[in-house]
Amino acid sequence: MKKYFVYSCYYLCVAFVSLVLMSSCEKEDDIRWSDVPQAVVNSFETKFPNAGRTEWEKKRGYYVVELWYQQVETQAWFENDGTWRMTETDLGHAVANLPEAVQKAFANSQYATWRVEDLDKYERPADTFYLIEVETNGQRDRDLYFAPDGTLLKDEMDRDNHEVTPDFSFN
Repeated sequence: MKKYFVYSCYYLCVAFVSLVLMSSCEKEDDIRWSDVPQAVVNSFETKFPNAGRTEWEKKRGYYVVELWYQQVETQAWFENDGTWRMTETDLGHAVANLPEAVQKAFANSQYATWRVEDLDKYERPADTFYLIEVETNGQRDRDLYFAPDGTLLKDEMDRDNHEVTPDFSFN
């Protein structure tokens, strides 16, 4: 009995240590600041002076940094040579965080009574747009893309694991 207890404690300790080690590992695509090319670091520091906490990762060939900038959760995408390609800014859930033209267009849309799940602003060198994710009972969630002037650019069913990237198009 004593032998069984000792073995049980041993295996429990090994399992616990393994669990702790596995949970402390970085995600597969996370990278350290020191592994980010200097051109990307320079571009980042120019675009986001005094940025708060940062976490870097490599996604789809881009260096992506998650940061707090001006008290808002933000994500910026850069090419290997430091070229800025996109910034995503989390606007929360309040429609009032959107430009007035987008608020108005959404209020006049068929989704005005749906619950707003998330709002994001996307800025790229050639354009800016807003994503409103909405949901309601009995319907598939929708992703609504608006231009700053309130023009609806795209209305599509929300797809699991769908992510807007610098290469995203409205076609």
